[in-house]
Amino acid sequence: MYESEPDPEYLKRVFEETQILRRPIAGIVTGYHVLPYVLVGPDETRGQRAVEIRGTIKVSPRLILTPRQLGQTYGQLFDDPDLMDRALVARAFSFLYAKRQNVALESEHLRISRVDRAPMAQVERALDELALREVLDTGVIFSPDVKFYPVSIERFIGEILEREFHP
Repeated sequence: MYESEPDPEYLKRVFEETQILRRPIAGIVTGYHVLPYVLVGPDETRGQRAVEIRGTIKVSPRLILTPRQLGQTYGQLFDDPDLMDRALVARAFSFLYAKRQNVALESEHLRISRVDRAPMAQVERALDELALREVLDTGVIFSPDVKFYPVSIERFIGEILEREFHP
C-alpha cells in the first residue's frame, strides 16, 4: 500500500512518457472481446531488470448515447440548434489491477513477472515473440513506472479509441 497519494504531475509524466510500441493490427470489433497487451517497465527494486505484465482488456460493444429516449434532440437538450445531432459512441474497458508491487500474480487475464533482462531487451523479446507467432491483436507498451501501469494502459486504450473513432 502506498503511504501517500501519488503526485498528479508525476502521473501525468508517466502517461506522457508511456510508449506504445506496437498497436493491434486487427481493429476493435462490434461485440464483446478482449484486447491483449504486453507491458514492460523497469523494476525499481532490482536495478536494470524489468517487470513484464501480460494481460487482457475486456472491451464492450459500442454504446450509443442519445437523448432520443428523452424525446429531445441535442440542439434542444443544449439549447443550441447547431450542436451535434449525431449519437455519441463510446466503449467500456476493464482490466485486472494489482496495487501491491511485491505481489506475484498470475491468472487467466493477468500475469506479472520479474525478468533478469534490461527493460528494452525485454521489449525486443516480446516484439520478436509476437512476430514469430504471427500474433496481430496484441499491443506492446513501455511504461516508465510499472507501479502505475494502469496509467500506461489508459494511454494505450486512448490511442486505440482515437484510431477507432477518428480513422
